[in-house]
Amino acid sequence: MAGIADVISGGEVFRVLSEAFRVDVGEYVVLVAHSLGEGAFPVLVSVILSQNTNDRNSIKAFLTLRGRVGVRLEDILGASVDDIASSIRVAGLWRQKAETIKRVAEHVARLGGEDFLLREDPFRVREELLKVKGVGFKTVDVFLSVVRRAPVFAVDTHAMRVALRWGLARRRDYMEVSRALLEYFGAERAEEAHRLLIALGRRVCKARSPRCWECPLASYCPSSSKR
Repeated sequence: MAGIADVISGGEVFRVLSEAFRVDVGEYVVLVAHSLGEGAFPVLVSVILSQNTNDRNSIKAFLTLRGRVGVRLEDILGASVDDIASSIRVAGLWRQKAETIKRVAEHVARLGGEDFLLREDPFRVREELLKVKGVGFKTVDVFLSVVRRAPVFAVDTHAMRVALRWGLARRRDYMEVSRALLEYFGAERAEEAHRLLIALGRRVCKARSPRCWECPLASYCPSSSKR
């Protein structure tokens, strides 16, 4: 079966999705954190908070943490794990996430702090952040794509599902799907395309009972019930 790449370009898909879905900054914790302009580290904190929870709860947790403890590197370094944990309960897995946030703060501080996150080669940043327990590829790639506009494509459950249904990849493998999406959309569109795939997955291309009749790409999708 032909994949979507055989019938329509990534640039055209990006255009169609951009016209179909509006991305609201206030709906994504990483964009909320980035819009506040407090530096790179708070954005990394926001992505950790988003692990295994929805953006609504992670936004609440981020803003509560910001108000009670602070989200800048120096704030987290000066706080206890208990202080962090008590502020982020709404995000779920709060103790685990608090420990990860503390660990990543200490690791980043040893490497040079904000300067390391903003000026070091993004793939070196990726390599170092992946050494921290609790930090995975998706967390790092979301951070790098938003803060550094690095040529990476973050893959969450929505992007994974859409890529497989589109026939861009054959296995549920993070690196394979990430490379396929990056190649299809291009590095210059990767961050926005990731956000559009989330919107598509949340509203139309659902895990169960996808709403193919509402999909603006149904005529190109090899998995669509309309074909």
